[in-house]
This record gives sequence, structure tokens and C-alpha cells, in this order.
Amino acid sequence: MVEFYAPWCGHCKKLAPEYEAAATALLPDGIILGSVDATVEKDLGSRFEVKGYPTLKFFRGGEATEYKGGRTTDTIVSWLRKATGPPAKKLESSEAVKTFSESGK
Repeated sequence: MVEFYAPWCGHCKKLAPEYEAAATALLPDGIILGSVDATVEKDLGSRFEVKGYPTLKFFRGGEATEYKGGRTTDTIVSWLRKATGPPAKKLESSEAVKTFSESGK
């Protein structure tokens, strides 16, 4: 994930400690978060259609999608772990299958 920010932006300043904490929490998972000052790197901002600050983009396979999740450490970490986690969960027993099917997930 990449945050496009402007140094003067109040919302960016508020997000900064949450984003930094999320980056630290996600390092053991091998998930890297980056930041780009879009007022300096204007070409990147244009390329990824940054219209306001902060803009968070999630990258997978070279494709960027706009992140529309929460702006706290916990919500960023949770969203990214779900987005990058395994596509399926192995159910080891018939009881696990029953519990899973009853959960509606």
C-alpha cells in the first residue's frame, strides 16, 4: 500500500502515526507500506489519479486500487491482512466444516 500525501495536509498529519504503526505491525507479515509526497512527486500523483490528500492505494500485481477502509492502525492492519492473506482456509475436521458453514462466512 502507498500513501500519497501533502506535508501541509491536516488529514495527512493525523493519519501519519496510525499509518506508521500499521507499517511496523505488518513488517513481520512481509507487507510493506510506503509514502509518497505527491506535492514533490507530481508525476506519480497524476499517474495514480490522486485527487486529494491523503490517498491510499493498494497494489496487487502492478494494479492500483483505491483503499477505502478505515484510517486507524487496527483497521489498516486488518484490511491488509485480509486482502493479502490466503484465499482459502483449510478445514481440518467435519466439526470445523459444520462450524464454518453455520457461521455464514
